[in-house]
Amino acid sequence: MITNKEVFAKRKEGAIDEAYKLALELMAAPQVDDWDRKAFGWCLIDLIKRDVKHGSTENLPHYRMQLESIEFDPSDDVLTKGIRNALSLCNPFGKQISEAKALSKNGRHAEAATIYRKVWANGAADQEIQTSFGWELYKQAKELMAGENVNLGAVKRNLSDYLKLDLDKPSVLHSCVLQLAAKLAGQDKLGMLAFSRQWNFKYLRPDDFERYRAEDGKEYPSLAEKVIQHAGKEAAASEHAEEQAYMLPFIDLAIERFQDNVFLKLNKAKVLLALGRHDEALAFGIAVTKAKSNDYWAWGLLGEIVSQKDPEAAYACYCKALTCPAEVKFTGKIRLKIAQRMLEVNDYAAAKHEVEAILQSKEQEGHKVPESIAEMAAQAWFTETQAKTSNRDYYRAHAAAAEALLFDDLPWIDANVGDTFVVPGKDGKKDKTKRRVFLRTSSIPTEISIPDAKLGRMKLAAGDAVRVKGEFDEDQRFNFFVLESRHAETPWDIAPELLGVVNQVNEDKQAIRYIVSREINGEIPMSALPCAFAEGDAIEVQLVRYVSKRGPQHRVLAVKASEKVPGDLLRKDFTEPVRVSNGMGFTPSEIFIPPPLVERCEIEDGQQVSGTAVQVYNKKRESWGWKAVSIQPS
Repeated sequence: MITNKEVFAKRKEGAIDEAYKLALELMAAPQVDDWDRKAFGWCLIDLIKRDVKHGSTENLPHYRMQLESIEFDPSDDVLTKGIRNALSLCNPFGKQISEAKALSKNGRHAEAATIYRKVWANGAADQEIQTSFGWELYKQAKELMAGENVNLGAVKRNLSDYLKLDLDKPSVLHSCVLQLAAKLAGQDKLGMLAFSRQWNFKYLRPDDFERYRAEDGKEYPSLAEKVIQHAGKEAAASEHAEEQAYMLPFIDLAIERFQDNVFLKLNKAKVLLALGRHDEALAFGIAVTKAKSNDYWAWGLLGEIVSQKDPEAAYACYCKALTCPAEVKFTGKIRLKIAQRMLEVNDYAAAKHEVEAILQSKEQEGHKVPESIAEMAAQAWFTETQAKTSNRDYYRAHAAAAEALLFDDLPWIDANVGDTFVVPGKDGKKDKTKRRVFLRTSSIPTEISIPDAKLGRMKLAAGDAVRVKGEFDEDQRFNFFVLESRHAETPWDIAPELLGVVNQVNEDKQAIRYIVSREINGEIPMSALPCAFAEGDAIEVQLVRYVSKRGPQHRVLAVKASEKVPGDLLRKDFTEPVRVSNGMGFTPSEIFIPPPLVERCEIEDGQQVSGTAVQVYNKKRESWGWKAVSIQPS
């Protein structure tokens, strides 16, 4: 009786035809097991490889039919791969396919792609061959893009050919191709909207939505985030409602996943606006403008959204836009709208200022002057009018209505202004002057910082009372919107006076340490004190909370001596015997008496003493305890 071991032995000897005959008899037996089928399969694989190598193709269809009819164990990866390769060799272009695979292994992807392209063009590429072709197209395109002089036509041809293939999706290959397309789109060398419609965003994998975090902790957008944002931007600028409607569900999907990405919301607002869905667009326009309230384009967008239903509010938004820092070359369209409105009310001097600003910018940039601007400049009023030197006050006067539109639903928060400080500019950028602002909370005020320019012409000293509108984002960063003065009887009125104790006086550092509680304590330079303090003295401080690299910290705004009596958790009197060791004193209740105090008061071991102790933090032990600050004469 023939066994599969005999078949494998003949194969090992190189007697492939004999092994095949034995395998046929084996498969004709009443009982056939997995190893019998494996033996037969490997014989067929050997025969196919041999005949393809020698150019003998007449038996290949028969071998292929036999190989495809066998039910193999799918968990046998080696056999499965062998069958897959053998079946591809049965293709009329089997020899060329084999050559393409060899070229691919040697990194010669352009040559491999050329061969696969011929096989595909002749209709002889099944899904597996098309997948191999897809990988070669991707690898060749990637190599081309890494070169100095990119052959953009060849890259686009590869991407175009890839999109025509019949492949399994989603897949790693499909996402890799999208990554290449995203890179080209980021360089304005490919339209992501058109590409994505063929690629189909429904094939995005969960991995494509994962953001990348670098070793330095910086986070970068995910592939899905980048491509949807780019395609959404193109859809917003499109004139085809069908393209805009196509993108909306994908923009929604990305917004749900990446709520901190304001540009996704910007694209949604613009797409909704283009579709005429103004009420829906307004909600996203407001969200964008709140997040980008210092950017002219955000206010311009909001103005465009409300322009059909409320022209006055739109005009206010355009004026608000021009209070934001921006070069004239970017604000020309907004200035034109404002100039047209000024002419309607015969405010020629203000209108000429806007027109001249646009003309000067176009001349400097070497750009053509818009026809509407040229017509204004050619009219008699323009020649006869002396332009205003600035419209800043005009913008501010009209901007209040825009701020009301955006911030009416937000409550005013009482605050005090602090000092100014400078943030050094990086990479050649200018230094930024900032102003500290302290917000009232239910406990200790919170410190934020805003551009000093936001105060405009307001002359405010540290401690002056103001009120602000703003809100905290998902990362608990405060987005500041509006600030105005308010009346207060005293400076720093938002900061409660907290009673504490001086628990250390450091003459060397010229500073004292105070404690209000174990959570609220810190250091104050002696130069900031209104008088001298001794350890154990009661002290009242007004504080604010801020966050630094070391975590939450407290900054002292004001300080004064106090006649109030601190609680026993901060300062207490004691009468206890003292154990003296190495010049240091210790009581049964673990009150520490420093050596200078032991020496000055001539305390002896076992002596009963009375004194006052305060709470201190022991850095070495990382624990709180008591330290005596005075001893009463016995």
